[in-house]
Amino acid sequence: MSELGRLAILVAFLCAVYSTGVIAWGLRSGLAGPLRSGRNALWAVCSLTVLATIILSRALVARDFTYRYVAEHTSLDLPAMYAFASLWAGQEGSLLLWLLILCAYGAAFLWFYRNRLDPFYDAVVMVVSSVAVFFTFLLAFVCSPFRMLASPPADGMGLNPLLQDPGMMIHPPILYTGYVGFIIPFAFGIAVLLMNRTGTRWIEEVRRWTLFCWMFLGFGVLLGARWAYIELGWGGYWGWDPVENASLMPWLVGTAFLHSVMIEQRRGMLKTWNVALIVLTFELSIFGTFLTRSGVLTSVHSFAESNIGPWFMAFIIGSSTLATALILYRKALLESENKMDAIVSREGSFLFNNVLFVALTFATFLGTTFPVLSEAVTGAKISVSAPFFNRVNVPIGLALLILTGMGPVLSWKRATASVLQRNFLIPTVLGVVVTLLSLPLGVKGLYPIVTVFGSAFVMATIVMEFARGLQARKDVAAGRGAMAIVDLMAKNRRRYGGYVIHAGVVMIFVGVLGSSVFQKEAHQPLRTGDSMAIGDYRLTLRGTEQKMEKNAALTSAVLDVSKDGKSLGQSHPSKAMYFKSQQPMTEVALHQTPGEDLYMILGGVNEDGTVSIQAYINPLVSLIWAGGVVMLFGTLIALSDKMRLRREEKVAV
Repeated sequence: MSELGRLAILVAFLCAVYSTGVIAWGLRSGLAGPLRSGRNALWAVCSLTVLATIILSRALVARDFTYRYVAEHTSLDLPAMYAFASLWAGQEGSLLLWLLILCAYGAAFLWFYRNRLDPFYDAVVMVVSSVAVFFTFLLAFVCSPFRMLASPPADGMGLNPLLQDPGMMIHPPILYTGYVGFIIPFAFGIAVLLMNRTGTRWIEEVRRWTLFCWMFLGFGVLLGARWAYIELGWGGYWGWDPVENASLMPWLVGTAFLHSVMIEQRRGMLKTWNVALIVLTFELSIFGTFLTRSGVLTSVHSFAESNIGPWFMAFIIGSSTLATALILYRKALLESENKMDAIVSREGSFLFNNVLFVALTFATFLGTTFPVLSEAVTGAKISVSAPFFNRVNVPIGLALLILTGMGPVLSWKRATASVLQRNFLIPTVLGVVVTLLSLPLGVKGLYPIVTVFGSAFVMATIVMEFARGLQARKDVAAGRGAMAIVDLMAKNRRRYGGYVIHAGVVMIFVGVLGSSVFQKEAHQPLRTGDSMAIGDYRLTLRGTEQKMEKNAALTSAVLDVSKDGKSLGQSHPSKAMYFKSQQPMTEVALHQTPGEDLYMILGGVNEDGTVSIQAYINPLVSLIWAGGVVMLFGTLIALSDKMRLRREEKVAV
């Protein structure tokens, strides 16, 4: 079966090359036959990739240690679900997953546009096929997952204990669905330049693809933060790790594009900026994949150092150079149709919003790659830690929070004094009032105060916009209360879906504020019967327990948890020693309420018989996860909006 898998990838590579070349020929010659043949070749790439994935997945589940990849990432004692998830646990398997999702997007595009005869869509297929050439080449000639062992071991090396978490089953596929999906917007942008396409239809189409990918990438980032919170046992959820940053950067630039594209649709402006943003989003997605696999930076998420990094860097340089050359070549095509009338306008706020998103991305990129840059210049690898990112990125993020409330309610072209007063007087007053009320609760310092004000300001503008919409529709609304809100949102899903997304953003900001500024920590060695206090909680050690699992031995502390004298039951923070790796892992215990999390860690059993317990109180951290769900809900609402085109473009293409 391994030979069949290797052959499938090799033939997929040849089909991808054929698809790219024959479509290029068809576009140049104007012949329809080569274009159809190229689309069919991409279908073949998709089918062969699915076949290769099935073969490798079968070998993983069956623990076929004749495969080198299987021997390196599974073992006989590994639970079946983690054996299957090992498909994306290693370098070769994760690249195959990358290609599989790429093919899924390619197949979706081919299906949705199967009746479109415009060569523009064939140009999109050509770009997708060209990217498939790169990944099939890597899997066929550089790092094949179908390499065999001459002397298979009796048992494999097992899966990295960090990855033996239920979140491993869904986090990488969701993240990759976001990462890889930006190939479609990128392909649209390149096709526009290649085909010298005018009009805004492509912008409306690409917005929907981008929003879909953006949703998955953002949710994947949040799941990664949740995984770090539960699995790493350090009390936090975001440490500005290089690979965390790599997943955040394309999401930030994609967010800028989703805002900027509104200006092009409405005013015909920022065309060059929009194409550049979508190219940058795709390149940053590839860069994130490069960081994970090159070994140039240390991360809990990265794979071992390999020779695959130069191939990714060559692809990034080559594709970005080609895209930049096309943008310069089509400079006349990308000229704006209008000029900005005033800075104080919706266009001005969105432009400033984009500048801040790009600045935030650049600061994150600089901090992430600084160890590599410093080593190249000085010979010493100097790491940049969380204080740098917090010092630079927090003020930018807070400025973006304020703009989240301002942009959607400013007028197009020019905002008059009366409009500013009508839209911002009440939110500003409410923001000040809420800020003053928060001061006695312990909010102090510039950034926390701005966060409270900004959050109240944005939520007030959102509520006002919903109230105005309901007022405007009071005579035609189908119902009252909740049904009226549902009816209102159904009439303009993009607009009100965006407001729901903004509400989710506010919730995340408040959650970050509460869990960072008001976090409490306590640690103490305890003997059986001893107690320790943290906030209103008291933890009493009742002893320790030993438990054997299939592939690990667990040592758990048995803690009686009470709050204000009221028992909350028992918690069992643990240490797991995995047999294969002999690596201890922390299994945290959580007592969660809407208002706060009690986060408990077993440090270990000491030589004197005491048990080290560390505990945190993380106020409002649940708002981070709830805010992510609200953002997901808002994105689904916005995605369900019908396509809206300019009147002159409502014709078949």
